[in-house]
Amino acid sequence: MNNLVRKMDNVLLLVLTVLALSGCATKNLKNDIKHHENGRTLYNNDVITAATITESGKENYSWVFIGNNFDYALTSGASDFLRTLVSGKIDKARVRVSEDGTFTLNKEKNQFSGEVTLKYSYRDQSEKMLILNILKLSEWYCTGNNKGAGECEIKLSGLQGTIHQKAHVPADVFRFDHPIKVKFYTRNTLSAKRLLYPAAVATDVVLSPLYLLGGVAVLSVYGIILLH
Repeated sequence: MNNLVRKMDNVLLLVLTVLALSGCATKNLKNDIKHHENGRTLYNNDVITAATITESGKENYSWVFIGNNFDYALTSGASDFLRTLVSGKIDKARVRVSEDGTFTLNKEKNQFSGEVTLKYSYRDQSEKMLILNILKLSEWYCTGNNKGAGECEIKLSGLQGTIHQKAHVPADVFRFDHPIKVKFYTRNTLSAKRLLYPAAVATDVVLSPLYLLGGVAVLSVYGIILLH
């Protein structure tokens, strides 16, 4: 009885395999297209070395990242952190880069969005609480040791802005102790493999009888075996 059940399971597996193979070319092509169109391509690199502000009227200003190749006017994502850093409320010497910046460009390559992850090395619990309160961080973002020192992660997510040709760099810019390396990516466009869909479908249609015949032949052998 156990042998019969085992053979029936094998037959079922074979049937499912035949059905799966019948659309193999189309399925593989679809997966390739999806992988490409959901991906990104490295476009360029830059290194952000400083930050400054630009005034656009009374009490209106915006932050600008200064890179080696371009300047990046920020519209969101880092104002609170930069204001705290520049004002000296936190020690810039204790800030380091944890993960380099990853920015995605728009189609025209004049706007970007992305994030940068930094670490702040605090010396004691009072400094830790200062960081948590000023940057509105959660305890989950910090680790420590028995001596009271540790690190807090500062994730500058939701960074958005526009890209500009380099302007004259003011003398009073705020320079980072640890420059931030940034990788710029473009979103992949529609895959050229979409043009192969008709050929893939035709291939599956042509080969499906062969898959089925092969399956029937094997099933016949299993039938003979089952009879015995």
